[in-house]
Amino acid sequence: EARRRLLEDAEKTGRRIGPRWLGLWTNKFVYAWSSLAGVKLASEGGEGLTALDSSRRYMIVWHPHGFIAWSALFVASRMAVQGHPHGDEWFAMVAPTLFRIPFVSEALMLMNARRVDKKVVENLASRGKSFAIQPGGVREQLSTRHDQEQAIFPANLGFLRVAIRHGIDLLPVYIFGENQTFRNLDGYEKATDLLYKKTKFSLPVVTGKFGMPGLMPVATDIHVRWGLPLEVGPADENPSEERVEALFCRYLAALRRIFRLHAQECLGPALAAKGLKIIRLDGKPVPPNEVFVPSSRL
Repeated sequence: EARRRLLEDAEKTGRRIGPRWLGLWTNKFVYAWSSLAGVKLASEGGEGLTALDSSRRYMIVWHPHGFIAWSALFVASRMAVQGHPHGDEWFAMVAPTLFRIPFVSEALMLMNARRVDKKVVENLASRGKSFAIQPGGVREQLSTRHDQEQAIFPANLGFLRVAIRHGIDLLPVYIFGENQTFRNLDGYEKATDLLYKKTKFSLPVVTGKFGMPGLMPVATDIHVRWGLPLEVGPADENPSEERVEALFCRYLAALRRIFRLHAQECLGPALAAKGLKIIRLDGKPVPPNEVFVPSSRL
């Protein structure tokens, strides 16, 4: 009960929980565990690292989700507390069920994780905070494959609507290697879907180190690549469908650019050649490849 009240208060006020040094210390502990398991941050780069304005706020949009979002928790959480890469502390939106797990919940709160809930996101946005979101969510998690990179987008493109409503610039980032921390096992899709429907807890059936079932990952090098930011333009409380779709086209162009520039180096030629699969849950056609335009005055 005390844990829940602490989290709710932090979400309402938009403040961090505990001193900054404690959040950084917590990350050092979880990253040390990840390193022992063989999953390490091998490199970080991308055009976005040198194109950010510390006076602006950003919605960091990360891909892919992966089987359990290992890199987001064990590798990238330090960036949220430090305010990397744009110099402004940010909050990571994660599945609410994770805050029900003792010790995991406390670690997440200290490392600036918050529940991916519409009210929480809107409150952080209205308070001028920067935050990170993974648009594919559970659907992308349960569809993750180690042999195909993909990005799944929700039917209403809610993350883009939030960005437009509050005039928040978008900052895409791709975590290469996330999908290779485990190996998926086919044939268990119905079981994992049923588990999620009954418990709201998503857990794909995977193998890890030595080909054994479980959550001990395969040794993997993680490569973080930041894309160029997208200026959303003036805030609009009720954006038109045309404006949302136009922003989606620009966002896809930016995301595809990251993949095109870095996939071969970070994933290897064979996997990179399969490309980045884009899936829209609303069934609408996926916009074709377009030339990336970093800013707009829509």
